[in-house]
Amino acid sequence: MPFEFRISCPSGSVASSIALEPLEDTADYEYLVMQGCRILSDVGCSFHIAGFGSTDWSFDVSYDMSTLIEQVPALVESLKLNDTGKVDFYSQGVERSITFERVNDSYEIRCHSRTSWKPSPSVEYANCASMEDMLDKLTFDFSMILERAASEISTLEPFRSWRRAHESP
Repeated sequence: MPFEFRISCPSGSVASSIALEPLEDTADYEYLVMQGCRILSDVGCSFHIAGFGSTDWSFDVSYDMSTLIEQVPALVESLKLNDTGKVDFYSQGVERSITFERVNDSYEIRCHSRTSWKPSPSVEYANCASMEDMLDKLTFDFSMILERAASEISTLEPFRSWRRAHESP
């Protein structure tokens, strides 16, 4: 099973009482991501992440997914600079890190576990364009669901820009 991730959400209108709660700090990105994940969970979204021999890492939306979303901007920036990107999935029970290193038109993706679970294989490869598209789709979907739920978070940066990247000129 190659390394992959995606958000799945109900189609149509979504409603969340959490989305209507006043935000405590509109400048704290990590806080906004955690609140956003709570909203996505509240509207019935699911998050699938797999790879390194496991077809499902059993991530929940309200907490586990935030460990990826909060690190996406730094990961994307690293990948744009052809630098090594890293994501630390620090959730209790998951506790693994993934590194991305560009090798020609692919990313060499390494998984290191800090639990008894062992990745098999510990190295996978993904086409650069495919991985970048997956990250782009993740951020777009995250922002779109927040907008559909009428969350103020969707009007803030970088969440608004995540949608704007898909708008026609």
